[in-house]
Amino acid sequence: MNKKLVGSAVVGAAVLAIVVVQFVGGGEEAPAAAPPPSPSMPTTTTLPSQGTLEAYNFPDVAGGRGWSIQIPVPTGWIVTHENDRASYRNGQVLLETDKVPITQEDALSGLKAVAAKAHQDGSVVKPVEAGDIQDAAKWDYTYVRDGYPERATVIGLGAGDSLVTIRYEAPPAEFDRNRGVLDAAMHVSAPG
Repeated sequence: MNKKLVGSAVVGAAVLAIVVVQFVGGGEEAPAAAPPPSPSMPTTTTLPSQGTLEAYNFPDVAGGRGWSIQIPVPTGWIVTHENDRASYRNGQVLLETDKVPITQEDALSGLKAVAAKAHQDGSVVKPVEAGDIQDAAKWDYTYVRDGYPERATVIGLGAGDSLVTIRYEAPPAEFDRNRGVLDAAMHVSAPG
């Protein structure tokens, strides 16, 4: 018998056996497919949508009509309100708005005072554009919470004797991936 023919027959039989085992089953059940991981990036339903706003109202001043600062906020996130602070949380990602009194003349000075009081090394406070608000500043910093680093950006909006803040916080790996939430929130409106 030809050695090449016998070798080809043995190899062919082995390949056929492997194919049969794959399609018919080889006694061991294949492990069930793992469910897909939950997305860490907010979906379009969780990003701010038109009409979903956190509003900070200011009363009439000197006989003029009142006005408000309106901040686009995420929908579908866990929301808590405490006094003037509104917190929107999706996993480890946080968007928070607040209104605090300030004694400084502008948002930049006010936010610098808040940063100095917090003693955040390496933090930077600089002017920024935020929708319709002319008097705005931005503060970037990183800190450690429960042994893990957190990145944060705070936008301060000048509002007379108050500073309205937008605070975005996330672990470093999630910060840039979810940045669209902060970018959308910075489309602040101040109808007047």
